[in-house]
Amino acid sequence: MTAIPKPEPRKRVKGRRRRAERKVIDRVRPAVVARDGYCRVANVRAMGACRGASEWAHLGEKRRFRTRGLPPDERHTTADSVMFCDGHHDAYDDHAFEIEKLTTGGADGRLRYVARDGTVLHEEP
Repeated sequence: MTAIPKPEPRKRVKGRRRRAERKVIDRVRPAVVARDGYCRVANVRAMGACRGASEWAHLGEKRRFRTRGLPPDERHTTADSVMFCDGHHDAYDDHAFEIEKLTTGGADGRLRYVARDGTVLHEEP
């Protein structure tokens, strides 16, 4: 009879994954903050005033609930994330506006915002 190896403890596996993800987050998030500042849409007047704390938002197909289980390098990228104030992040999560990427660089390039009513807003250059 052959011995079956014991599985690695779940706590150890989760810790390893968390550490790997933290390394990517610690590299990507500061780059997004440097690019966007407090809120990416602060200069888009028609989007309304900013309020609350600055938050990291993942865009479109890279929204965090859609990327569970993906490798950290795929899950967290500067091209697929922006910084929003709390108010604009809540509005984005509530689908008050959608974001269209105008360049192949995604959020590293220019974005267009489309409100629920169809109003199209562009970022200031």
